[in-house]
Amino acid sequence: MSGIVYKASFKKLIVTVAIIASIVLILSGVYLFFAHFHTPENIIREALKENALTERRYILCQLHRVTGFDWVLVQDENGEEVYDFIYITGANPIAEHKLSYEFEMGRNTYIFYVEEKNEGHLDYLGLETTEYIVSGWDILYPVRRVTFISPRRYITLADIRRLND
Repeated sequence: MSGIVYKASFKKLIVTVAIIASIVLILSGVYLFFAHFHTPENIIREALKENALTERRYILCQLHRVTGFDWVLVQDENGEEVYDFIYITGANPIAEHKLSYEFEMGRNTYIFYVEEKNEGHLDYLGLETTEYIVSGWDILYPVRRVTFISPRRYITLADIRRLND
């Protein structure tokens, strides 16, 4: 009798595992489709890979809002990895598109095309700083958000802050 109960329990376990595996497989497929293959409507900007960048002078930055600064330089115009808080004047993706909080928290890397670089001392903060005057910007692939299913190749209208935010 215990052998029959054991076989029934084992069959239930196999069916449960098969159902869970099927659900995980379906959700993974949906995620992969929307994150990598789906082309959404209302695209604002397509992400670029660093190896596809033109010969224009550029820097890579991330949004980090701290006292006195909004941007941290992660790669300078010479391709060197750095971590310096800087000012960016000119083109600004955050001001231009009023990107949503979920998008900003994704810690995306932005490409800024440098026109001029100025170094100086900030008296009110008591430190040396760098200002980059930029003519344009792009976003580095992959685009990240704190939402689960979202396109990794594009900034879309869904990433824009709504009026009531």
